Amino acid sequence: MTQLIDKRDLQYDRLARVRGASAFLAETDRVAESVQHTLITDDSKVNRFTGHLTELRVEGAPAGLAERAGAEAADGEYIVRAKEYLSSVSGAIGFAAGEPAEFEADPKVTSTSGGMRVVSLQQTLNGIDVWGMAPKVWLREDGTVVRVVGDTASVPGNVPTMPALPVETALAAGAAKAAEPVTIDGLFGTDELPALDISEGFRRLSSQAGNDQPMTFDKGAFDEAIPARLVYFYMGDDVRLAWSFRFSRANGAVQYHALVEADEKTADAATPQVLYLQDLTNHVVGGLVVRQNPAKTEPALASFPLPLTDYPVERPAPPLPGFPGPWVTQQNGHVATLGNNVQAVHADTGKTFQVDVDAAGNALFAPNPGTPEQLVTNVFFLCNELHDLLIMLGFTEEHGNFQTVNFSGKGVGADPVVARAHPGPVFGTANMLTRADGLAAEMNMGLVAGTNRHTAMDAAVVRHEYAHGLSNRLVGGLHDAAGLREDQSLAMGEGWSDYFALTIPNFFREREHTVVGDWVIDNPGGIRQRPYDDNYPGDFGDIGHATGGLDYTKIHNVGEIWCAALMEMTRRISAELGSKERGYRVAWQAVVDGLKLTPKNPSFLTARGAILRALADLKGTAFTEAEYPEVRKAAWGSFARYGMGFDAFCPNASFVGCRAGSQLPPPGHED
Repeated sequence: MTQLIDKRDLQYDRLARVRGASAFLAETDRVAESVQHTLITDDSKVNRFTGHLTELRVEGAPAGLAERAGAEAADGEYIVRAKEYLSSVSGAIGFAAGEPAEFEADPKVTSTSGGMRVVSLQQTLNGIDVWGMAPKVWLREDGTVVRVVGDTASVPGNVPTMPALPVETALAAGAAKAAEPVTIDGLFGTDELPALDISEGFRRLSSQAGNDQPMTFDKGAFDEAIPARLVYFYMGDDVRLAWSFRFSRANGAVQYHALVEADEKTADAATPQVLYLQDLTNHVVGGLVVRQNPAKTEPALASFPLPLTDYPVERPAPPLPGFPGPWVTQQNGHVATLGNNVQAVHADTGKTFQVDVDAAGNALFAPNPGTPEQLVTNVFFLCNELHDLLIMLGFTEEHGNFQTVNFSGKGVGADPVVARAHPGPVFGTANMLTRADGLAAEMNMGLVAGTNRHTAMDAAVVRHEYAHGLSNRLVGGLHDAAGLREDQSLAMGEGWSDYFALTIPNFFREREHTVVGDWVIDNPGGIRQRPYDDNYPGDFGDIGHATGGLDYTKIHNVGEIWCAALMEMTRRISAELGSKERGYRVAWQAVVDGLKLTPKNPSFLTARGAILRALADLKGTAFTEAEYPEVRKAAWGSFARYGMGFDAFCPNASFVGCRAGSQLPPPGHED
């Protein structure tokens, strides 16, 4: 396993130690009386580790932007409304009287296809981020707050603001851990990263003004320059001031996020303690086919770009600026695997595949089978195909998709997917590294040594990795795209990616395919513990346990439960609507909209709630008001089938204390 350090005690129960559930409810009633509308809480929605509520439902709140009826509100107005509202109800969430509850907002307000506005916030104190505490506020178009979701934590106002340990000392400690040799357990074997020699140290390149002291160091022995800043790290019974670093290795095969103490609480200040170390890179999960299994069919001719009628979803209405855009741009009589959305290159040479444009303006990418050019062409096609599909589901420029130029003027741009096809194996077999909006994502595709099959030729490998970019950007937010850090969150990242990798080709199949990785490992059983059919055996209560030949202590395996539930939801909605095509489209849209509504570091139950709310917002557009009760029942029944019913419980987003539930919500319950 990739090394992971986490000094938090995730079994710490702050709710029990600080105040009980009855006191929580009493405070909610007091706050509700103060704001003069209804606040709905549930002690099962309390993160026991922080002792704060992860979901506050709001009924009867005033329309904060009612005076702008008929006019489009600016993002800044929604942000002001969200911050003011959160401040007014902070006591109902878990902040005690006098405790600081400060938040800064992502300047970009996202929206779902149902019209919900989503403001992403970051808890701060003294101008320093409280790490991992990033709630979202859902608002209707008129500024009415509907819900506050996500994690917050109580941080005492007297925590230190200045580091006792120099950043260089902390950097040396974090770099030493990140430079250690590491074994990556892949699905096709293991890879060994050797130790790095960091004896030359690191030179500071830049620094900026701010209490969090943001700065950048040169890369030294690593692959990229190293950003650094101060954060507060909530650990349960303690809050630590820490230096935050990011270390990149081996073409994105591993990218560590490290938190190193800055407040000098260890006995030996010369060797500060690494409080947290996690690999942020998403590694390969498996593969199916490009469009048909490459073991059975020669590559088929496809246009660049594909016509929108080839996609399984409806063209957006009204049309989006610049969409569909060209995949390639002609320069000096040539086109190459280089465009606005994707830059596909041969990893060893860094070169694109270039072909001539004839007198009629036509060009054909026709590489010889088995060549590097074929690998580059294939991954270029697949990334562009998924780019256009996801745009039509709402992963647009303003929501942080991957493009060099954003034609709408929204979002940042300058962040295509840089896809590298390696001639041989790569660490982890394949990987995807997602950065904040405005910074390019990196995808590496390599050879599976045991079968001599290449992941660039396998549609599901590419789709799976690209979908990590979708979940990291939409849940993580455009500011850092790093909202899947806790164990359940990481597992859902794998589940979301498996879900899209399977359902996209399944839309066109008469018979559902439920096995992942069968082609790439040349084994019909694939790489998962069981097929994703309606007999998949695991459920939410199995998380953290290994019994009966099934191991749910590992991230990828736990992600299977999430994917199985989403697959079941897609089947059941299709059955209720009497149309596979409508069912898939509704399910995909609910999943993408749900990602936008999901706060950072969610549990399965938090993400479940976001999908159910997204479905509620789709009534009247994707399906009729009359159809909604059955669609809702199908979705709830699917989650209940996999232990995520109304009575399911978990104390936080770790693998500790997950309790399955099979009940449907009571009559009158609003999702």
